[in-house]
Order: sequence, then C-alpha cells, then structure tokens
Amino acid sequence: MPSALFEFFELVAGELSPPESKVITPESLKAKDRESSLLNDLKREMEVTNTEDAWGHAVEALRKHFAAKGAKLPFEYFPDTGTFMVKDTAFLVFVKSMIKIRSNPKRSRDFECAVANRLGNRVTGDIHRVGHPRQKKRTRAGFNSYLRKLGFQRPVLLDKDKDGGFDILWLLPVGSVPHRPIVSVQCKNALFDLGEAGKSVSASSRSFGHHGGLLERVHVPCVLFNDYLYSEALPRKPLDFVPLGLSDLAALEQKISVHIL
Repeated sequence: MPSALFEFFELVAGELSPPESKVITPESLKAKDRESSLLNDLKREMEVTNTEDAWGHAVEALRKHFAAKGAKLPFEYFPDTGTFMVKDTAFLVFVKSMIKIRSNPKRSRDFECAVANRLGNRVTGDIHRVGHPRQKKRTRAGFNSYLRKLGFQRPVLLDKDKDGGFDILWLLPVGSVPHRPIVSVQCKNALFDLGEAGKSVSASSRSFGHHGGLLERVHVPCVLFNDYLYSEALPRKPLDFVPLGLSDLAALEQKISVHIL
C-alpha cells in the first residue's frame, strides 16, 4: 500500500473494530510502539509539520476519496477530543478482516466470497461467485451447466481449467439471458499489480468468447485488489479493465443518480 493515507485509514479501522467509538491519539499509538514511522510519513504526505494537523487533513482526504466512490467515510473524527466514532460498522469489520488475509494465497476463496457479499450490498442484479475452489458445482459438467444458465452456450471449462478465469460474475438487472449484460470481477487478494490484473483479464476474456449472446467486447471486466485505488496510483494510459479496491465496496450513500440534459 504506497499511500500513508490508507495505512492511516486501516490503522483507525483496526482500532475501531469492534468499539463504536474510541479516543486515538499519536501518544497512544507511540505508547504501544506502533506506527511511529507512519505518523511521519503521513505528515510528509499531508504536507504539514504537526501530527494533529496531519490527522485532520488525512480525514478530510479520506472523506473526499469515499465521496468520489459515492459513499460516506465509515467513521467520524472529532479533533477536539481525538475521538473516532463508527458510522458504518459492517464496512469497518470487513476492512479489518481483509487486512488479516491480505496476500495469503490460502485465503483467496475467503476474499472472493467477502467481496461478493459486499458487492451484493452495493449493487442490484445477480451476483455469482464462481471461482475456484467451489463448494458446489465442483465437476466440469456441473460448472459448465451452471454457466449455461448465465448465457454461456459453449463449455467454459476445458482441459485443466478450474474456473475459466472467472471469480465473480455480476449480471446487470436489464435484458434477458443470453443478452443480459455481464460485469466480470476478478479478485486479487494482494496489493495493486498492473501485470497481475492483465493476466486475469486475459483469462476471463478468452472464456467470454464462449458466451452465446454477448460479444467479448460487450462485457465489462473489472479487477478488484485488496488495496485502495485512486487516480494518482493508476497509469495515465487507458486500461482494458476497471481497477477496483476495497473502498469501492463501501455502502452507497445514494443508490442511483439520474442526470437529464
């Protein structure tokens, strides 16, 4: 995680789970011999010399980040008392659990299932977590039969394929199968890596060539990392996928926004 801002966010999330509110000060962190280097990095990143000012600037930057995702910051900060108050317990608990399993290859299924559940709280339509390993539809025939109901008229699992490059398939609530639009969400239980994202998109795109009603270029590929993605952290060149992070799974403040010109 390159940004001290999001290290600070995770520190607060960890301290607030499960308390509903807590006084957190630089002194209390130093007393625990925790994150002293983070505090210095945060001051440099926020371009201030005072730790209290850095915290205030950081909270405001986080508020703007979540607002750009259509969500609210999951906690509130009261600088006069140093108190942080929980506003979205479920999301903070989710973040804390994701911190614990980050970059653990044995927990990839847990990451995918947690992401699917959070995504289900944020969007409408149908969410299908179909990645490997699965507790259901483990056989090749069973899996291909399941995907056939989603519009894949030709078998996706061939040779040694385990999931055809799919983790989560989100069917939008419009159209009818096999012409119902699909968003594929590849899950990476790790920090952002452009190369790894490209590999995931390539695998899922090949499988979309077996769909019966949508051309490969019609589906929307996304790659979601156990990280936080923002404009400054992404390449300037166009991407062939939508990069996502944990904050993209925060509860929407408003389900839909309609703009008429």
